[in-house]
Amino acid sequence: MSSAAPDAPLDQAAILATLRARVARLEGTGRAPQEARPIPVCDDLPLPGGGLARAAVHEVLAMAPGCGAAFCALLLARTGGTVLWIAGRRDELLAWPPGLARCGLVPANLILVRAERWPDALWAMEEALRCPAVTGAVLALTWEPNPEGDNRLDLTATRRLQLAAEAGGALGLLLRPDTAHPAPTAAVTRWRIGPLPTAQAGAGLDEPRWQLELLRVRGGTPGGPWAVTWRAAEGRLDLEREETASAARASRGASA
Repeated sequence: MSSAAPDAPLDQAAILATLRARVARLEGTGRAPQEARPIPVCDDLPLPGGGLARAAVHEVLAMAPGCGAAFCALLLARTGGTVLWIAGRRDELLAWPPGLARCGLVPANLILVRAERWPDALWAMEEALRCPAVTGAVLALTWEPNPEGDNRLDLTATRRLQLAAEAGGALGLLLRPDTAHPAPTAAVTRWRIGPLPTAQAGAGLDEPRWQLELLRVRGGTPGGPWAVTWRAAEGRLDLEREETASAARASRGASA
């Protein structure tokens, strides 16, 4: 969804009413209360509680847009309900529903929100996380902070998003490009993901392989990097054996 004029603010009341109507059509009478169990990531990863906490915001630093979007899609798919994908109108991280379907995210459960301005994107994310009928939302943006600083994803902004997630019970994801010195945020976890050479899955299909690293986790210990493979047919993210992962890391380091 975008504004009528490129630099004009969104009519927030109208947009909110539209989003609520879309969610109501998808969910019928609303979603059942979600269990408190975490969102699974990979069975073999040593994560506190066994996965990503619901009702919380998590940060994903992507070394390439495709792998970051795919990782967010498979996490959102595991929330089991209606999800929002929020990005700039011309942003490279704007989701392509058929592509995300291979990561388990059903297009019928996906609402795309296109925002021209950073304040509108941040507002849409906060409202989505507060909505009890939404199970997850991703804010996938590559905008850089401008001199006025009104589009900075800082501690203040992310604390608001964390409070919204706690109120609504949704999984919140912040998808951003990996940088040398990422700004601190209030996210419960911070991940870094990068592409690895793919493996042939048969019938001409490649199984995506990623290097995954847990940079920060509240109440736990960071870990990785790990080499993982997305098995689309099984809907499963597999942790590779250590010797395979070590070879992948060495190969990546040599090509850097």
